[in-house]
This record gives sequence, C-alpha cells and structure tokens, in this order.
Amino acid sequence: MKRPPQSKKRRSVPIPTASMGDIAFLLIIFFLVCSEASKDRSDLEVTPPVSEHVRKNKLPVVARVTIDKTGTIYFDGDRIDNAKDVEWGVRSLLTRTVSDDQRHVQFNCDATLPKESFEPVLQAIATAGGIIEAVGNETE
Repeated sequence: MKRPPQSKKRRSVPIPTASMGDIAFLLIIFFLVCSEASKDRSDLEVTPPVSEHVRKNKLPVVARVTIDKTGTIYFDGDRIDNAKDVEWGVRSLLTRTVSDDQRHVQFNCDATLPKESFEPVLQAIATAGGIIEAVGNETE
C-alpha cells in the first residue's frame, strides 16, 4: 500500500520592517543634500538681462556664480570676496572632470551692473577652464 504524499511544512520567516522608515528618511535627506536644487539660491535678488537669443540648457552645471545688484559675488550660494576666489573654486571642482559636458558653470548677473563689475568674474571662470552658461530672459 502506498503512503499518501506528505505536504512539506513551510516555515514563514519574519521580515524585519522596524528600520524601513529610518532608511527611507535617510535616503530622502541624502538625495536632497546632493541634488542640484540644494545649490540653487533663489533668494538672491538678481534681474537677469533680456535677449532674443536665449535657449534652455539641458546640461548639468558644476557650479553657480551669481552677482547681485550691489556687486556681491556668490559661489554656489556662498558669499565670496573677489573673482580670484571664483577661479580657485571652479578650478577645484573641475579637477575630476573628463569631458566638456562636465565643465559648465552657470553665470547669473544682474542686468543693471556695469561691465567692469562682472568682467573679472567671467575671466576667472574662463581661466579656470569652465564653460560659461549665462542666465537671461527671452524678449517677448
């Protein structure tokens, strides 16, 4: 006489889910800190120039340089003293770049500033090896 096949008993293994929430929040904080949006300081008062030759740039930028109405220079949202600091900051960020797509520096300057105020900063970015992406508004 044949014995009926015995069903195997499966043991259920509990999955620890107590730390899932902690891990999720740590990942969210990590991505917020590392994102491009965290480098953008939109609280700076800058009126960009207007031109008919404005187009949207889809390439990522290595750094953001901003000059406000008073001529104060900001590098990635932090106030700096002069154009030489911009050059050294861009140079240090570009040490690990391989292609031209990784050398774009976003330059945002108030439209009311005279040429003498922003030209040294543009020269510093170019000397450091950055490709300047100027910010502006399109004419209507």
